[in-house]
Amino acid sequence: MIALDCGYDWSMIKRSPADFFVEEILHADFPVKPVVSAATAAQPPSAPARYALCRLTKESLSTPEAAAFAARELKLKPGAIAYAGLKDKHASTIQYVTVKLDDGATLPAKSIGVGWKLENLNKMIDRSILSSDIERNGFKLIARNLTEQDCFDMDEAVDLLTAKSKGARALTIVNYFGDQRFGSARHGQGFLAKFLIQGDFESALKLAIATESRKDRMQDKLFKRTLLENWGQFAKVLPKLRPCPERRAVERLANSSGDFRAAFCALPYLFQQLSVYAYQSYLWNGIARKTIEQFCAESGKVIAADDPFGEMLFPEAIAIPAHLLGVDLPLLARKTELVAPWKDAAEAVLKEEGIVISELQIPGVRRPFFGEEPRALFFRADQFELSKPERDETADDKKRKKRMLSFNLPRGCYATVLLRALSQ
Repeated sequence: MIALDCGYDWSMIKRSPADFFVEEILHADFPVKPVVSAATAAQPPSAPARYALCRLTKESLSTPEAAAFAARELKLKPGAIAYAGLKDKHASTIQYVTVKLDDGATLPAKSIGVGWKLENLNKMIDRSILSSDIERNGFKLIARNLTEQDCFDMDEAVDLLTAKSKGARALTIVNYFGDQRFGSARHGQGFLAKFLIQGDFESALKLAIATESRKDRMQDKLFKRTLLENWGQFAKVLPKLRPCPERRAVERLANSSGDFRAAFCALPYLFQQLSVYAYQSYLWNGIARKTIEQFCAESGKVIAADDPFGEMLFPEAIAIPAHLLGVDLPLLARKTELVAPWKDAAEAVLKEEGIVISELQIPGVRRPFFGEEPRALFFRADQFELSKPERDETADDKKRKKRMLSFNLPRGCYATVLLRALSQ
């Protein structure tokens, strides 16, 4: 196994949002017909809704923020704008959204605000856009402040990860979840969902709404700081807290200070479910890492990349056993059957976490829940191109270089993980 030094700071990839560009690519046969359940099919038909397909371009805004600004500008009802995926806030992005229109309503050809633009594509469909409508994402990135050694290491990593195929270059990468998936765990105080499965709703709630993160906005830091300083005195602190979704949990505690379960359930459901996904993703990464150790470490070179949520191992493409290439490794749920070739790895990760598979549920609530979901162990980065080094005009050191990368990834795969694989 090669354990290469990951000395390059990949935060430099986002010195400006324009250095990180991503665009959604819809399926050629969009709109893909959604799966309809028997129960839904049996319901009497209703008047069809009208949905306008639009292109949302944004920079330095999260997808929900940009959609909310656009809805406000267009005087739409909350939730009228639907999107298929969440795009990075600290990037320049293009994605597709649908706008639900009331009878007789129309959209302007273009709406523009600070950091966002919504373009009407003049295409009406009979439903809102779904994540399954996105086939892949196209990326164009600029890596900056590179030394000569960084450039050499990048080239070596690309050669190791290149799948031998005709046509354009493609890299074979372990399909780890990127650290942006881990949300509140960035506080360094654990995963919300681990407290939840233990029935410790107070610790989970305190981590969710009273623990600061360095990436929080100042108003959020003040909210959390004030609440933490007055934890347990909820009726007293409530008037000091600004109106926001998190305040609803404090309102619940002000009326019933001991019911932390009900208070946690008062938080926005999307946040609750994302907390579960974060822990499932962490377990998935651990199982993938141990699977690579078991089957790839002895058969070829392996790149070892440090990561705050556990080392990432990337095996040499030509040394990956054929039986691993088509493996789907699921997000674990309490009834997941542990099977070869990843069974031993899963058992080891669960043991390290001090849990058993049947404990992946939250006592006393129906949701959020641990749902099993398949995920490919590997992904292919197609149409991969890496430019020759050029002088980085933004660096103080005139010897520092920049390089441009472009590639396509399947939906749900992380560009930051590919960058980890190149960050030796």
